[in-house]
Amino acid sequence: MKKSTLLFALLLCAVLTGCTEPAPSQDDNPSQESSGTVSTPLADEPAPPSNGQTAILYIGTRSGGFKEYPMACEGELTPEMLIQGIADLTGWNLTLAEPVISGKGGISVCLSRESTLFTGPPDPQKEEFHMYDAEQLAETILDSIQKTLQAGFTGEGGDPDALDIWYYMEGEQALELPLLELSWPIDQPYQWNSAERNLHTH
Repeated sequence: MKKSTLLFALLLCAVLTGCTEPAPSQDDNPSQESSGTVSTPLADEPAPPSNGQTAILYIGTRSGGFKEYPMACEGELTPEMLIQGIADLTGWNLTLAEPVISGKGGISVCLSRESTLFTGPPDPQKEEFHMYDAEQLAETILDSIQKTLQAGFTGEGGDPDALDIWYYMEGEQALELPLLELSWPIDQPYQWNSAERNLHTH
């Protein structure tokens, strides 16, 4: 009986942690479990997964759905690593103009003007991620980054949709896509359907 109990404990350990490295100290992130309250994990800064876990990249749109792609993580996961993972997977240029900002208000992302969001799809495109027009491409890039960051940095038991993702442009300007005549208010978290259309540039 003792042997089977020990075997079960070892099996449980292997499933949960891989038994390859010690569990991360809870002291580093007291907001996650030590408070004893039912408050959401988003009360403090977004919580990255522990070392050695597999993150999930989400490619698609909220309106059309997402496909999931696992990505092995080495070291502490950062928003930059996830965004680069999407770029490596899809072939899109997702160069950042500024480091990603994580805080109580959510995660803020500033894509470079050289990124695919502004320059259009690569040529040739990867067949699995072929986009048929600029609007489909823009929606897929923005929604994919949003969904991936929400899933990657929401603590266990939290609601990923409650983690706000903000996009902005260099100089802390509102995100604008003049070719599509679209812009998003800088004082509101990103949602594709909150775009302001018929943008008039000066």
